[in-house]
Amino acid sequence: FRGFGLMELFFASEQQIDQLAEKLGMDPVEFRLKNALIPGKSITPTQRRLREDAGAPADTIRRTAELIGWDKHLEKPKEPWKRRGRGIAAFWKGPVQPSSAAASAVVKLNEDGSVDLLVGTGEMGQGTVSALRQIVAEELGIEPERVRVSPIRSTNLVPYTWQTVGSRGLYSDGQALMRALEDLKSQIRKVAAQIFKVFEDEIEIKDGKAYVKGKPWDSVTLAEIALGYMFPDGETIHGPLIGRGSHVPVQTTFLDPETGAGEPKPFITFGAGAVEVEVDLLNMQVKVIKAATVYDTPVINPGLAYGQVYGGLVMGMSLALTEQLVFDDRGRLLNPNLTDYKVFRAGDIPKEIKAEFLGVGQRNAPYGAKGIGELTMLAWPAAIINAIYDAIGVRVKETPVTPDKLLKEIKEQKPELLEEVRKQLLG
Repeated sequence: FRGFGLMELFFASEQQIDQLAEKLGMDPVEFRLKNALIPGKSITPTQRRLREDAGAPADTIRRTAELIGWDKHLEKPKEPWKRRGRGIAAFWKGPVQPSSAAASAVVKLNEDGSVDLLVGTGEMGQGTVSALRQIVAEELGIEPERVRVSPIRSTNLVPYTWQTVGSRGLYSDGQALMRALEDLKSQIRKVAAQIFKVFEDEIEIKDGKAYVKGKPWDSVTLAEIALGYMFPDGETIHGPLIGRGSHVPVQTTFLDPETGAGEPKPFITFGAGAVEVEVDLLNMQVKVIKAATVYDTPVINPGLAYGQVYGGLVMGMSLALTEQLVFDDRGRLLNPNLTDYKVFRAGDIPKEIKAEFLGVGQRNAPYGAKGIGELTMLAWPAAIINAIYDAIGVRVKETPVTPDKLLKEIKEQKPELLEEVRKQLLG
């Protein structure tokens, strides 16, 4: 439901990357950097050249390794039956969607200088609508509180958008909004140019006003021209100012059924995540001590973006270590509540979490920003499994890594670990 399909993909592929690196005697980070996609040069699996402004795959891996302290010596636990290790996983995601997945937006300037923003994209906690509100405020030079968005988006009252899905909202609806704002600003400049008898390109819009470049005293507030402008003699020009814009993911195509060639997504966000774990060989518990993650994209609302990162991290780690549905032999669910269905709680969250955004934008995205909502949980199962292997040399191939599963794998792959613990306890 969050990056569906891709977490499973990276769970397998990022373990395979570590195994390949080990076979070649290479460091896992070094191996990933040597094989990272290169924007403007690399050919994707769907036989298309990666955009030159697609992002920074290698930089996210490199910076994540720095944040987790990849090259530093691991601190040794006080208890001899505990082992520590580090693991990393790289990932990417783009919204695969029909080439007709359109979006549209309307911005309406009101007589009090406020703005009504009409968009179809939904809000489920991802923060897209807040970011769109900020874009309006930034472009018109007004406070975000002056931008109103209806909390209920009914399809008979708002412009069309394809779906609220796939981390596409900010990119797709944002582009429609940028065009709607440009339409609105064009109308503002046209009215102001007539008022001050200058060319339209001599009008600037800032701080909720339209004014003549170099002559800020020749200005008019957006409130004064929202419904048009009346000259002292009663002549009125233009009428209500309403901007509209639309967007479709240009240069995306169907995939060829024979060759798989095509371009199914308009952007890709790249990232990486790394962890330091502690494996307790006495009770077979795995504890995530530290976590680090980096994304290549710029962000519009840092608070919301980091909130997505922390929430996705907890969800991904919870799936990796505790969450599972248990059925009896008749197919009945045995853990239908949060007492028996184990999810991460406050005590399970790593004490140290580092997250960064590199600010590498895609030129046709709103302020360069790409989607991150689903990507934030993709790295963690693979990174944790890789870290467990680094700690004890045992590779688990199924999640969640519960104590019974870990014990089973240790018995099959490295039983001498249990003998070591026995000797340590007995002295």
